[in-house]
Amino acid sequence: KNKNNGENLSAFQKAYCSLFAGAIGSFIGNPCDLALVRMQSDSMLPPDQRRNYGNVFQAFSRIVKEEGVTACWNGSLPTMLRAMSLNVAMMVSYEEAKERLTKMFPQQHVRLTQFEASMCSAVATSVCSLPFDNLKTKLQKMKANEAGE
Repeated sequence: KNKNNGENLSAFQKAYCSLFAGAIGSFIGNPCDLALVRMQSDSMLPPDQRRNYGNVFQAFSRIVKEEGVTACWNGSLPTMLRAMSLNVAMMVSYEEAKERLTKMFPQQHVRLTQFEASMCSAVATSVCSLPFDNLKTKLQKMKANEAGE
């Protein structure tokens, strides 16, 4: 707040913070997300193509053993893009909507303002993040070919 003369963060500053947090957090969490997606999608594969992971620890060990440690970050770029778009859309749209609604309707109950801002944020978040989520899931469900690629 010292740099903003006591004001709230600007929309650009909020966007920057949420982009950075989304990228770092999703990169760190990608191996767990990969195991989750693979275990969930396994039952939809034909029986001869299933990985049949017994638990998450087996999934991690087999991914590393069969595909290499870097395979734990398969689909990490779309995962990071998804998290970044989700964070920006959620944080910036919620904070901006809340600030504008508070200025437009100063007498309105705080809970109503928060609810309205949340609804605006939910729509923006879904629109911005679902395309990346779809791409991320498809990439993480893929099986390596005979060459291991």
